Amino acid sequence: MGGPPSSVGQANGGKLIGATPMEHKGKHHTFTWTAKKKKSNYGTLQMVALLKRAAATVDWAVDGPPLVLGSISYEHGGKIGSHKSHQTGRDVDILFYVVAKDGKRRQSKGFYKFDGVGNCEHKNCHGDKFDLQRNWWLVRTMVWSQKPHVQYIFVSKPLRKLMLAYAKKRGEHPEILRRAAKVMVQPGNSSPHADHFHVRIYCRKGDKTCKDFGPRWDWTRPQKETAKK
Repeated sequence: MGGPPSSVGQANGGKLIGATPMEHKGKHHTFTWTAKKKKSNYGTLQMVALLKRAAATVDWAVDGPPLVLGSISYEHGGKIGSHKSHQTGRDVDILFYVVAKDGKRRQSKGFYKFDGVGNCEHKNCHGDKFDLQRNWWLVRTMVWSQKPHVQYIFVSKPLRKLMLAYAKKRGEHPEILRRAAKVMVQPGNSSPHADHFHVRIYCRKGDKTCKDFGPRWDWTRPQKETAKK
């Protein structure tokens, strides 16, 4: 495919030109076995940079095992199995950080559901808890990102509520709380996302082939446009 790197079309109907591969295993991250097998570890340069930065920030803040990633996109984009999006390199699935029954942080075993108080519901992860500290650091880093801006972090309403309550209790900055409350959403047309985060970033500025849809958060708009409100 020729032309400059580009995310073409909408997240749920497009392709990817000049994709950036993210290594299957790095210092702060790894991919699921399925994503490795499918070779769905390609994204825009901005998405890959965000994931590496976020994973490194979490490890800097709270020591523990690496971030576990699911699919981003295929090298040339397009439909991936049953996914409705992940077609343009701007979506990624991220497994939750977890704490084992003995209190030690360990690598997530898979896409397993967590209930409203943070307990894993599947027999394969019985006793595991949703790691509020590390998961909040991940969300915090992403909502504060300026290049790229994050449009959505899809996650279930109960887990969203848990994280916001935790962040407020720890004295988080009000603007970070405000952004997280808007960006974290339980989708209405798919699973509630109680087993992973699904993150979507906006199109890169100047990429005329890329098409966003959905809300444009006020902190992502040009300064002069915000001033008109």
